[in-house]
Amino acid sequence: MRRRRFNVLKSRSVASKRIDRWLDSISGGLKSSRGKTLRKRKKDVIWAGQMARVRLNRSGSGKSKRPQWWRNEGIQMNEEKANDIFLGANDIADLFLAKLLQERFERGSETFQNRLSMYATKKEWMDYINTIQDLRRFVFENGNGYFFDDETLSYLYFNIHSTHVSVELVGDDEFVKHYEAQFEKDFEFVTNQIEWIYAADGSSIEIPLRHDRMPVEEMYPFLEGQTLAEFYDNFMHSSASILLLIGPPGTGKTTFIRGLLQHSEASAIVSYDSNVLEKDYVFANFIEGEKNVLVLEDADMFLKARAEGNTMMHKFLNVGDGLVTTRNKKLIFSTNLPSIRDIDPALIRPGRCYDILHFEELSQEQAEKLATKVGTKLNRERESWSIADVFFEQNTNTKKTIERKMGFV
Repeated sequence: MRRRRFNVLKSRSVASKRIDRWLDSISGGLKSSRGKTLRKRKKDVIWAGQMARVRLNRSGSGKSKRPQWWRNEGIQMNEEKANDIFLGANDIADLFLAKLLQERFERGSETFQNRLSMYATKKEWMDYINTIQDLRRFVFENGNGYFFDDETLSYLYFNIHSTHVSVELVGDDEFVKHYEAQFEKDFEFVTNQIEWIYAADGSSIEIPLRHDRMPVEEMYPFLEGQTLAEFYDNFMHSSASILLLIGPPGTGKTTFIRGLLQHSEASAIVSYDSNVLEKDYVFANFIEGEKNVLVLEDADMFLKARAEGNTMMHKFLNVGDGLVTTRNKKLIFSTNLPSIRDIDPALIRPGRCYDILHFEELSQEQAEKLATKVGTKLNRERESWSIADVFFEQNTNTKKTIERKMGFV
């Protein structure tokens, strides 16, 4: 709303007359017994009117300047107060933190911060924090809360997610280091995460990368003596930014990518929706953000030649080795396409594409080596085995419940 200026009314009597006329117009058929209420309202309106008065500055008038007043939600502010900072808060916790940090600042205390994520269920975490006795707690019902150290003016904030707990430590260096060391001893830290963008408006969730089902060399005979760690390091340290994985479902492509992320302690962005990848902000956030790997699983439609109407390819080319490319950003494509002839040749040219890995089913001999590695035994002979089939045999032999899981989630 545009701020209006008013000339100072000449006298209170004039103001009162105007207010009387306004009150009469709105009082209508009120009974005389309500007169006391009207008088009270009249005084309130007179006060509000005084708060709204502004004296126009007339440069060169030679008259002394009176204090200027602004109409601001019923708050009276003169020129002396107009530049003061007013502390606002969204909720009571925000108010606590603002006052705490302000007091730390006034004390001249140095303030340190660290953010951690740990694998823990809600029950595990709630049982754990019940053992913290030397801090004052402020816990909410929706799975987050604070612990305050009144002596050092430090605090611990936690937020419980479905698979992990995120913690923020703020305050003295000794406070931050103490609880960081304590949590490292009692929990497993989340070292990398997957950001799954699931909607075209940019909505996403952060999912910690699981440490189970890690790959072993016996899954991938095409490595030909090279260890997984060597391949991962060579790719991540290379100047090429694209890695292409080709093969039918169940041959270990997703597990291979998970192993790369875990080995390099890298976080990634993943999306399965073409409508999401059509938005430029996805690539802009990838280029500018901390996550250094963009994973595109089942990317058959994204990899076809531009001559066939693929409108996405130019974005991958620019990010992979084009005008907007950035050092240490990697794009990993997995596809079920049977041949590289179906892929736009510009994507796989040398210098841009580090390697094209062909994932195939295992022979009986190869499958038995894998089964021995993971501690199981194949109960039959087959012409070929997928990696998924070998692990199915492992779960069957150990009588474990099979969990149906998709991709990284």
